[in-house]
This record gives sequence, C-alpha cells and structure tokens, in this order.
Amino acid sequence: MAVIIRVDRVPRSEHAGTGGTVNDAVATTLISGGVALVVAGSGTVLSLAQLRRERRAWRVQMKTTWALELHKARLVAYPAVFEILRQLSKGSAVPATAATAARVAAELNDWLYSAGGMAADATTRGAVAQLRNHCRLWARDGDPHRPPDLYGWRDQALLALRRDLDLPELQTFDLGPESTMLKRLEADLL
Repeated sequence: MAVIIRVDRVPRSEHAGTGGTVNDAVATTLISGGVALVVAGSGTVLSLAQLRRERRAWRVQMKTTWALELHKARLVAYPAVFEILRQLSKGSAVPATAATAARVAAELNDWLYSAGGMAADATTRGAVAQLRNHCRLWARDGDPHRPPDLYGWRDQALLALRRDLDLPELQTFDLGPESTMLKRLEADLL
C-alpha cells in the first residue's frame, strides 16, 4: 500500500518578498544542504586519503633515514671489531695463543658494550658474544686446549659483521669477466 503525501503550495501573497512559495524555499534549502553535505563528505574523504598517503610517505622516509643512520654508525664502529678479530687471523705471522684469546675476549666484551654492539644486529651480537665466550674458555684452559669451534665462531662473526654492512661473503676470488663491480651491480639490479 503506497502512501501519497500531498503538499499544498502556499500562495505568494501570504509570503511577500520570498520570490516563491515556502515549499520552494524549503526545497532550495534542502538541496543546498544536501549538496553541501556531499561536498563536505567528499572533501573529508579526500583529506583522509591525503593524510594516509602523507603518513605512509613519512613512515617510509623515517625508516629510510633510520637505516641510513644505522649503516653510518656501523661504518664508524665496525672497523674496531675487525681490528680485534685480526688478532685471531690464521694468516698472521704470530700464531694466536691463550694470552691472545684473553686479550681478544676483553676487547670483544668492550666492543659489545660500545656503540658497535648497540648498532649490531642481534645475530651479529650473538656471534661476537659466542666468539668472546670461546676466547674466554681458551684463556682459562690454556694453550693446548683451544676450543675446536673457535675459528668457526670467528668466521660466523666476520660473516655477520659483513652482512650488517651489506658486504659480500668473506672472500671471493672470481676473476672472470663477470666479476667486475659493474657486472655485479647489473646482476643485483636484474
């Protein structure tokens, strides 16, 4: 069942100066209000979308800046730990001893609690801490009792440190035509 509502127009003479009937004024006001609401709603939606884009761009910029600053801090702090690890080099003219291991353990402990340790990735800190612990064991037990996996942990620490700096593996001796920096960069980009 349909309901029909009949709206009678009020004659002009009763509302002088309105330029039309009361119903025309109400209709005009309602239409104006509706258009205003649509425009305001559209403006709000567009403003919120713009705010989301700006927030996303801000997050990307913040993360990029953070990564860059972290990388800079690592570039400053990591050479010290490489110098410490040099004392355990198998290619050194002076072989490592338990006394060397004690010194390395103390220096690694200092590095872990410096800016380098703060900037290091959790895996890197773990590898350096394990190497420190193995050096302490060797220093405690003496020269003939070098832990068998000491150099394994040294290599793990070196790999983790290099990974934090976004450097390739420990040693690459590929001297073929594909080994140039330009060719490697090209391969990385493809």
